[in-house]
Amino acid sequence: MNRPVQPQYVKAHVLRDYRLEGWKEKIEGRWSYQELHADPAWFKGWISFDAVVWNPRDQQVYCGLNSMDSDLLYRFDPATARFEGMNTQQWADEFDVKIHRTLLLSPNDHSLYFATSLLHDLDQQHAAKGGKLVRFDPHAQSYNLIGVPLPHLYIQSIAADWERGIIYGFTYPAETLFRTDLATGASTLLAYLTNATMFVQPHNGIVDKDGWLWGTCAETRAWDETVGSNPVRLFKYHPEGNRFVWFNHGLSRREDKIQLLNDPPKPRGVSSAMGETRHKEDFGFCDSMAYDGERYIYAGTTAGVLCRIDIQSGGVEKIATVTATGRLPALILKDHILYGAGGMKGNTQLIRWDTRSDHMDGYTDLRDPQTGERPARIHDIAVDDEHRIHLGENDNHERSSYLWTVRLN
Repeated sequence: MNRPVQPQYVKAHVLRDYRLEGWKEKIEGRWSYQELHADPAWFKGWISFDAVVWNPRDQQVYCGLNSMDSDLLYRFDPATARFEGMNTQQWADEFDVKIHRTLLLSPNDHSLYFATSLLHDLDQQHAAKGGKLVRFDPHAQSYNLIGVPLPHLYIQSIAADWERGIIYGFTYPAETLFRTDLATGASTLLAYLTNATMFVQPHNGIVDKDGWLWGTCAETRAWDETVGSNPVRLFKYHPEGNRFVWFNHGLSRREDKIQLLNDPPKPRGVSSAMGETRHKEDFGFCDSMAYDGERYIYAGTTAGVLCRIDIQSGGVEKIATVTATGRLPALILKDHILYGAGGMKGNTQLIRWDTRSDHMDGYTDLRDPQTGERPARIHDIAVDDEHRIHLGENDNHERSSYLWTVRLN
């Protein structure tokens, strides 16, 4: 049985403290990127914590930012609540303005691997060289630029096969899948994933224990303007033999009646805000993935649905609809506990589920009691050795986004 509970502790950590004005009045649907870039407050103050990861070796949270000044990587010390910049501007150019869901900690060399993404418009695409794949050594605080996998395309997320020394990446704005071999730095375009009508790549892909990369792709109906019953579908890829398996089904949807658990409690008076996103219809767009290391990949959708993929069969089971407003971009597993976070327009939610049990805790009051602030949205999640939760806030249009720490009972 699900239980409505309150967090024990919620704290907002402020890296930059800019109040932003004019989003609805003059920017949304009107401004170009160049105009946004030229505004001093938005240029410096409109930051997002798009990627967060816990490093147990130095007990720090590493934070990948969206920031137009190319100041993209910070580390945060929970013991002192202080940020320290990692000086990405020594190698980034003006088009490297985002580390988007691409911070991965390697168990082999204990380095962080990440990639850069964009905000610029298409009229600057030839000046922009493309997303960089980067290795960062936290101990030496040194960078190694592995390369630009695909010229002029930027990188939304990466997944790693550490055993085989492979980084996979999903590109933006043209949606493709590439492979980079770390031993040589050579990159290969593996597939295109989308059609002309929808954005379908997973927010992050997963490599399972057998070396299969899992993600999502779109049907292509070049003869038909009506989408099919499963327009967003799963695929998996294995490097041995360059093998793809294209499934005819995708992730679960809100309307699916059969689910494993009851929905957790919803915030009062909240309705879906999905109409304000590019994913207005619930086709099972993948918002996040987390792997238990054995049989199941857990996936969150932009409609706020939690489901799981059986890597043995490729089948999908709906667990529950866990965010009332939509968006579930943050999932992580630690010690059999699945943590998830999402939501929109300040109606953000957090879940905790022991995957060996039949109940899920839902937390809806994510508010710093000292300031009254709430995260506008949540984009990524990290859990430290004490099971403190660190949440990356993004896309706040009224102020700079914050890093949040939450302790549950």
